Amino acid sequence: MILVVHIVNGRPKIPLKEVDADQPLPLDKLEPPDHLEAVRFEQDGMLNKDFHKEAFIGNHEEIDDDPVDIADSKLKDIFNKVDTDSDSHMSLIEIESWIQDKIRQHFDEALEENAHIFTHMDPDGDGLVDWKDYYKHFLLAKKYDVDKIDSFLKDYGDQALDMKDTGESSSIKEGNLKLRESDRDQLVRYKFKWTDVEQMPMDNKLNKEEFLAFRHPEQSGLAMKKMIETILNSLDTNNDGKLTLTEFVALPPGDVEDDEQKKLDDRYQDERKKEFINAIDVDKNGIATQKELEDYVDPRNPQQSKAEAVNLLQMLDDNKDGKVSIAEMFKHKDIFVDSKCVNVKRSLHDEF
Repeated sequence: MILVVHIVNGRPKIPLKEVDADQPLPLDKLEPPDHLEAVRFEQDGMLNKDFHKEAFIGNHEEIDDDPVDIADSKLKDIFNKVDTDSDSHMSLIEIESWIQDKIRQHFDEALEENAHIFTHMDPDGDGLVDWKDYYKHFLLAKKYDVDKIDSFLKDYGDQALDMKDTGESSSIKEGNLKLRESDRDQLVRYKFKWTDVEQMPMDNKLNKEEFLAFRHPEQSGLAMKKMIETILNSLDTNNDGKLTLTEFVALPPGDVEDDEQKKLDDRYQDERKKEFINAIDVDKNGIATQKELEDYVDPRNPQQSKAEAVNLLQMLDDNKDGKVSIAEMFKHKDIFVDSKCVNVKRSLHDEF
């Protein structure tokens, strides 16, 4: 048995609760993300099309699906929180400060949550989580027979991840435990991610910092650096370690089948060109270096908050007085709901 502090909205929930180390963790506490929210790139180098929608919620719930009256009430509450000087307007500085605060809040909460989960999976307190422990918790979360898991891991372990289903069933059977093929595929992907964040010694064990990089890559400088290196490798056609505008906007391989696809390709290139010129190529020399790309995807880069605040102000400030009234906010409610001011936890997680 270990003592665990449950974290709610970044704060410890009292009283402390004893939790058995074998008690299943929810699956969403185990799975590494498929899409990183609040990061401008997907891991394959595509632009995050939802970036402007993925804003920090803070203590607010997502409002996209709320009834109109509830959504409006939450928007008004956000407006009042952003308007720190109570002059009935949101200034550029206030918007930027709000975004920075919510980013910090998300990162602090992620650190606390990671510490809780890590402790839960490290019952002997040696500061390391073994891949087999993670494997076991994954199977527990997937509702496999608890009485068969230990013997399965002992007899098969990672060998089961190399087995292919050659029969007609959708499950793979090893011993008395049937490992579903979809779960096997997930574990194979996660093992690659596990190995990718593991530092020396390569013993299939992660310390707390490595485990954080596994579950929250946006918090890891090393993970973000590797992401950029992967993107460079896929887009850098002359292998000079940097990207030209031509390389960045190049279309993926494949033939254009119709006019509709041509329009989509044109829009794809136009969006990437604007992003390259306005946000990535900071020194305006026509080249994106690895450092510029790393700064571009780093959610904690102050320039990110500033750029998003400027973007939001430009979209909402109809009378061009350099600030946003509540009337302007509600006139452009859809834009505001889609901005970083409203919904962050969706902007900081999935594709790694």
